[in-house]
Amino acid sequence: MEGRLPVWLRGSLLLNGPALWDLPQASYRHWFDGLAMLHRVQFDEGRVSYRSRFLQTEDYRRSIASSAPAFAAFDTRDPESFLERLKHFGKPRVTDNAAVVMSRIGDRWFATTEGPLLVGFDPETLQTRPTLALEDDLGVQLMAAHGITDSKGSYWNVGVTLGPKCAYKLFRLQPGARRRELIGQVRLPKPGYTHAFAMTPRHALVWETALRAQPLGFLLTGRSYIHNFKWDPVHGSMLHAVSVGDGSVRSWEVPPMVAFHAIQAYEQGDETVLELIVYDDPEIMDALLLERLRSGAPLGVTPRLMRYRLRARGEVTMENFGQGLELPQVHPARWARAKATVAWGTLLGNPSSPFFDATERIDLASGERRSWRRGTAVQLEPLFVPRPGADNEDDGVLLVPTLADGDVGSMIAVLDAETMECLAMVKAPQVIPFGYHAAWAG
Repeated sequence: MEGRLPVWLRGSLLLNGPALWDLPQASYRHWFDGLAMLHRVQFDEGRVSYRSRFLQTEDYRRSIASSAPAFAAFDTRDPESFLERLKHFGKPRVTDNAAVVMSRIGDRWFATTEGPLLVGFDPETLQTRPTLALEDDLGVQLMAAHGITDSKGSYWNVGVTLGPKCAYKLFRLQPGARRRELIGQVRLPKPGYTHAFAMTPRHALVWETALRAQPLGFLLTGRSYIHNFKWDPVHGSMLHAVSVGDGSVRSWEVPPMVAFHAIQAYEQGDETVLELIVYDDPEIMDALLLERLRSGAPLGVTPRLMRYRLRARGEVTMENFGQGLELPQVHPARWARAKATVAWGTLLGNPSSPFFDATERIDLASGERRSWRRGTAVQLEPLFVPRPGADNEDDGVLLVPTLADGDVGSMIAVLDAETMECLAMVKAPQVIPFGYHAAWAG
């Protein structure tokens, strides 16, 4: 370690992401495809320790045993033949390779992807625990990777039902329960690609992208996940607000877009405001193919920061307030609860860069931006950890995994979240493969 850690920084940085793309007999095609590995960086009174484990899922075990992908992945076809798929006609196999997000339900931790499964794990040992056996008939085939845990430990998420009648279904799962409570639903012909959603104290905000599902493709073919979606700009996109009180739905039409993440949502007077990171088309999906990433070619896609002000009678105004930011963070006490005034994220600072190369703080009111770079290193999602007892929204640190050519292992920067000054640099004993999302277990 270089520098000095804050004395109050005690807990675990948990990381999730793919770590194995190439098997002896075949390889995956996309960054999103790889087999999941969990990582734990433990901070304790100035000392740091590290461990990692592959998530021991059915997909992992069968893929390792067969030396080739055993399930369909984001951009890798199902290896089963047509006759094999007929054995489970209408109910296709779903991967449990939960390589995207980690969420807490009560005091239990689960890893998720965009499938409907919640894969358990121990946040200290990283040992895989059983997938949660749900005992309801909610009937969802897909689910947003990003669930939201409220102050009571209940887990909220949006599932997607595919078939002749499709729907987004907002549900809640209380700690210790096995039955999801249906809170409200949005019925629609073809749901859009859904990676996340946002909440205010009164509403869940679901963005219906113009990259729309082809339900029969999911149910009948062996196509990869993303190839069961089709770009449909003619019908634009929609924003839906589902009331957490009575399940009622209000919707707004917006120009066609694709989006993974929201910065936040909040309510202000008679407006519901959604701050969303959007792409004008689905080119970002192809930009993250492994062949392209490994070539070192420029990423070539820049997201925009859009603020949607949603009013009664379908009225919506849009404000473009920046570009380049992804994988956003706000103070955890503000997310889904109150308006945040500061956000952080990873940034594509140089248009010719093959990947994100900076970490940025943005004042959401004034637009002021402050950046930190570690040379030409790739910089992944910054996790904000607030200082215990702090009053200011940006009083804390950012933990930023980085990797540069020549590094023996990944280096985790500890930044002052207000000034963006680097306080310390922790050197991991191995390369932590590029992943997506982090969590803090205090």
